[in-house]
Amino acid sequence: MTSWRRIRGLSYSTIGRTVRARVHTSNGGEHLVRFDPPALWRLESPDGTTQLVENETDEYRVRDDGVAVHAHKAPNRVVMMMGLNPMQLFTMYRWWPEPGPMARPRVGAASDPVATTVRGRSGWQVEFDDPQGAQPITVVIDQDLGVCLAWRQGGQWLEMSEPVLDEDFDPALFTWDGPTIEEEEHAEAQAQSQAQRDYEQQMRDLADMPQTQVGWFPTTIHTSAVDGDALTGALDITATTGSAQFAIRRWLTGLDEPEPGFSVQSYTVQGRRESGPWTVEVRTYAAALSPDDLERVFAQLSLPDPPGTIDDVAAAAADRRSEQEERETTELLGTGRELGDYLHADNYAALLIRTDFTDDQRWREVALAATASVDSGDEFPFQANLTCIDNPDNAGLTPEQLRARIGDDPPSFAFLADTVTMTDPEMPIIALDCGDPEYDEPGRTFRIIPSEMWGIENNLSIANMDFRDFADSAADDGVFRGFPPPPPHVATLQREELLALSATNHSTPALARFADDLPTIEHAYAVISEMPRMRLHTSIADLEPRSDEYILGDDDYLAATARDGVCHSGFVQIRGGHWSTPSRTANGWNDTLVC
Repeated sequence: MTSWRRIRGLSYSTIGRTVRARVHTSNGGEHLVRFDPPALWRLESPDGTTQLVENETDEYRVRDDGVAVHAHKAPNRVVMMMGLNPMQLFTMYRWWPEPGPMARPRVGAASDPVATTVRGRSGWQVEFDDPQGAQPITVVIDQDLGVCLAWRQGGQWLEMSEPVLDEDFDPALFTWDGPTIEEEEHAEAQAQSQAQRDYEQQMRDLADMPQTQVGWFPTTIHTSAVDGDALTGALDITATTGSAQFAIRRWLTGLDEPEPGFSVQSYTVQGRRESGPWTVEVRTYAAALSPDDLERVFAQLSLPDPPGTIDDVAAAAADRRSEQEERETTELLGTGRELGDYLHADNYAALLIRTDFTDDQRWREVALAATASVDSGDEFPFQANLTCIDNPDNAGLTPEQLRARIGDDPPSFAFLADTVTMTDPEMPIIALDCGDPEYDEPGRTFRIIPSEMWGIENNLSIANMDFRDFADSAADDGVFRGFPPPPPHVATLQREELLALSATNHSTPALARFADDLPTIEHAYAVISEMPRMRLHTSIADLEPRSDEYILGDDDYLAATARDGVCHSGFVQIRGGHWSTPSRTANGWNDTLVC
């Protein structure tokens, strides 16, 4: 019987050695992999087609058409891997680094090794807890070579066959001379690549900034810049001291405090001080510093000169903010977007289409007002998620023409900014129902003021409400300006009050039936509100009951509500329906009830 310590040492014996092997994956994939540490990789499919070539400076991912997407490797480059990575087995020793203050293992405690075989090779199987709380991780280490023969977690697995160590590879294997496009030209990766390039540039900028020098901690210090702003000099660094982790933030006192970077958001604030032009904050990840140690940290920090005067830095930051806002606005306006690209797109888009091109500034005001954030009462504001289309090809486009272009496919609703939108002080935008005739009212329109756009877009996008809910609530001029406030609450009648009240009046079949049913209704109560009589009248008059519905007392209800004025109205919920009353008189409850 062997131990995990011996097996771990066996796996370390492969560090720095070349490996060639086939890797099989749980999703049916198979790859021939060559690895020449630390940075040379080549992956091929079973038929010999090259899939990936990587060397110290370049990476080539070969598409199905034989064209390789080229990326320049950089120290701070971050690559997102989707699915199982066949290269993982070749460096599994990184998952269990040698124990020490800086070790960051990716697995928990190891089980006792068990002898097993993987594709004909003998190995030692070890199971680990997942530190993130997911399913256990199982690996198999080859008994002879020390390579990782298998990795498994849940239903996913990787297995290695035909491993060979210490083979001399032809350097040409790790170069690519076939057709190539640059990564930024690769449409599928464009958005990801831009975010990746922005991050890499930020990391380079941070590395070039004057650093915060930590003069004292109660043990050896390793520091790393994790977030900041080269323009203002603000900088977040983390400091690792043995098993403890700290963060030190700085920013110019005369400027707004920047949001803490993601890497230090979970750290606990221990204290902050002003030091010259800077404000400095110390945070800890786990163990707190004693007050004396905290004072020593502050006392022995070495801070650089600011990048300029407060006024100059503030002005530069304001200019940058304005430029960023202008870029975002330009992107929002959707200038040049083709309407046809969004009418039947796989990804949902709520469209705001410009059809009047007489005033660019007014269009800008409409688009910004329609997408403006609205206070929600918590940290996340409401906002309409609109895709604006600003293209002169749509000049004069009417709702009928747009409806004809959409046909039966998505989107199920759309918005248009026409001449009325551009010229009316309220900027009322056309809302168009483009939904399924079986459930919606295709072609129905109303107008909506920009400040209410968030409500209709948010609710229609998730089918939380129907188009008619908003259309029916438009004012007499056809403009939706928000839902009316809820009716004033008058009273809440509990079960005993309802029982006493129902015993006083059995003058109609509905009232008599209500009195008989009420004792059997669980949790009976009625919320009474003040309502316009005619609104109640219309709601019952427009009812079209299905064959499985039963209405009692509707004629009496309609008679009682067929006049102007307000009344007190409420209902008692029952399973599959409700009892309701439309009015109250000085002598008690009106004798009309509907079930």
